Amino acid sequence: MIDFQIKICGVRTESDVRVCETAGADCVGLNFFPRSIRYLPPDSPDALAVSRCGARAGIVRVGLFVNEKASEILRVQSLLQLDAVQLHGDETVADAEELLNARIPVIRAIRLPTTALSLEEIAAKIGKWADVPVALLLDADAGAQFGGGGKQLHWPSIASWAEESPQQAGQPSWILAGGLNSENVAKAIQTSGATRVDVASGVESPKGTKSPELIQKFVSQCVQRGVDVER
Repeated sequence: MIDFQIKICGVRTESDVRVCETAGADCVGLNFFPRSIRYLPPDSPDALAVSRCGARAGIVRVGLFVNEKASEILRVQSLLQLDAVQLHGDETVADAEELLNARIPVIRAIRLPTTALSLEEIAAKIGKWADVPVALLLDADAGAQFGGGGKQLHWPSIASWAEESPQQAGQPSWILAGGLNSENVAKAIQTSGATRVDVASGVESPKGTKSPELIQKFVSQCVQRGVDVER
């Protein structure tokens, strides 16, 4: 299982990666969903440059896919030597198991409503993924955008779920996403109890373009709330 604490998703340039490294983030996400504003063509020189830059910096590199065939995910993972893959669409447990059998760590995005949720409602959304050795990324349901929409989850609901749903022994804790930014991440961590976070639109200005200042502020707020990065 791959471990990290602060993931900056949707990086598209070597400069983005260096900014993340300088700020203290330990993970970057490369978005391979063609309809995303953060799309990075996996066979492009830019994708290879970003991945290699991350490797040199000792940063975990995660490839984000939406409803892509396992064979294509494995091809891209091998091509770019990604450390893990993130399934953010309607993939099945069987899809994930094909990747896990190839020894590829998997992050599974669980898209949740932004309203207050009961433990049973969250558990129902997670479903069979609770029994699979994947990392769970809790994100706000953004419809056809499949994430990156800047919507916040109901953090008290997440905290209640986390208290009643301990992770499997040896498995890294769940990851909080959904509308996080430098202004709210401290409160989000405090309220939800998250120890791992993921941000995309919250460190962009304009949308789709990573802001060095916002990345630095975001990471600083995470560290102040006890999210410690070791690289």
